[in-house]
Amino acid sequence: MQKKGFFGVTRRADFTQRLDILFYSSVSAPLILLFFGLGRYQKPNSYASPYIIFPDWFVWLLVLSCIGVALSGILLYKKRIPNAKAQVLLRWKIQRFLRAASYKYTLPAFSGVFAALGYYMTGEIEFAFVVMSILTLFLLQRPTTKKVCKELSLQNDEISLFRSEQTWA
Repeated sequence: MQKKGFFGVTRRADFTQRLDILFYSSVSAPLILLFFGLGRYQKPNSYASPYIIFPDWFVWLLVLSCIGVALSGILLYKKRIPNAKAQVLLRWKIQRFLRAASYKYTLPAFSGVFAALGYYMTGEIEFAFVVMSILTLFLLQRPTTKKVCKELSLQNDEISLFRSEQTWA
């Protein structure tokens, strides 16, 4: 019987597939909100596209679901395998990949949700860009290099176990 790996999957391709789904779902919601705002604040006499107003409860439901998806992507790499020895391979092979994907995809989408929501509520596109810029810069603050090196460092015996590809019972 095969053991379940990190986040219920065992191969890197499965991680990539799940993160792709996370990326597309977290990026699509700000775009949908932006188009909702375009429809909401368009002049009624314009023939470019119909003047559509969506109910506010639907918009808030979309915002909450997108925030949940983005937060799950941010917290995805923090999940740990209970077995301490199995964390060696997890930390070395997968954690950096998951962290990079989390910062690259879900955090900008998370700030994009608030920017699109600000545009939807106010109709000011400049306000939305300011909110998105501030939140992106705030959320993408990387830890210092020393902290990252300390966090990702492996002991000598762990490195030797990793290079020899030993398995644990």
